[in-house]
Amino acid sequence: MDEVLVNCVRLDDFGRGIGYVLGKIIFVPNLLPNEEALVKIVLNKKKYMVGEIGEIIKKSDDRIETRCPYEKCGCALKSLNYEKTLEFKKNKVINILKRYGNLENVVREIIPSANIYNYRNKITLKVRDGKIGYFKNETNELIEINRCEIASEKSNKIIKILNENDLSKVSEVTIKDFGEVMVIIKGNMNISKLKPLVDSIYMNDELVYGRENIIASLGDFKFYVSKEAFFQVNMDVALKVYLKVLNYLDAGKKVLDLYCGTGTISLFLSKFFDEVLGIEINEEAVRCANLNKKLNNISNAEFICGDASKEIHHLKFQADSIVIDPPRSGLSLDGINDILNIAPQRLVYVSCDPMTLARDLKILKNNYEVKEVTLFDMFPWTYHVESVVKLEKKIN
Repeated sequence: MDEVLVNCVRLDDFGRGIGYVLGKIIFVPNLLPNEEALVKIVLNKKKYMVGEIGEIIKKSDDRIETRCPYEKCGCALKSLNYEKTLEFKKNKVINILKRYGNLENVVREIIPSANIYNYRNKITLKVRDGKIGYFKNETNELIEINRCEIASEKSNKIIKILNENDLSKVSEVTIKDFGEVMVIIKGNMNISKLKPLVDSIYMNDELVYGRENIIASLGDFKFYVSKEAFFQVNMDVALKVYLKVLNYLDAGKKVLDLYCGTGTISLFLSKFFDEVLGIEINEEAVRCANLNKKLNNISNAEFICGDASKEIHHLKFQADSIVIDPPRSGLSLDGINDILNIAPQRLVYVSCDPMTLARDLKILKNNYEVKEVTLFDMFPWTYHVESVVKLEKKIN
């Protein structure tokens, strides 16, 4: 049974088509609901199978002609009508919050990205045997590329130059494009053709051309972008997220920003609150946060480098509001208890993973009412979605 006929009934949370063969579930990337296809079985386990489309027999009306010719390198929803991808993401979060968080009727809307192509300001390319591209999903198999439709146009110009160079001694290239451009190379190569397009080049962690940091603009603010520190990959949507955070906080004097990164949310909020304190474990991110504070002439924001779950015990900062933007793994139980001990009137939770969000909200809602969730399409064509949650302290 190498090839089977599959009717797709729905998408799973990772955007793969789901069908059934002889009573066993089969996952088929790029197969859409209501489509029928001949599928090659590439993995056959006891409880499930994974397949690849051989030929689509019946196409969905929601299928579009994709601009990307490559398969299985990240954009799981690239063949689905964009409006339907938003619907998929909204329903996904609704179902996860209901199933794992016992929450219903809290998701308000999903905000689309203004740019659905060329929106990424950072890409990391792998190099194998002098060829450049992305790894195939969940493998180390290289998909060689000439351009990436979700990467910025300047990034694509750099990809073209890289493809024309000898990359035999290179293993990875990261491109950061915020108007100003940084290229980070693992290995050695001739960089002469890159210089006219970029502002900064690192090679094997050493600055070999241009400035140490580049600058990104977000609303009325400017931020240093370093070689290592994290920054949101979709600037348009990031600004919308921060505006929603501000809207959900509503009012207050002191804000505590946990997992503050390079201080983007902290500094954004500093114009609207008396005092802001950010806590971040990454030393490089805190260094950038303090640089960003000076760059924007802000005096009412402070940053602490340390583990939030530990630093929070020593604080004399009496926050009436807390913003949390944790990593994909979400909050620890100790972290949740620390927040509950501070007992701020308002709590805003920014999440990039609905599963860990649902888990954490299930605990937090014992003390806080989940008022509203707004979703943001930070990563068009992928199955990822950003959530911003408004919580208010329950009145005993």
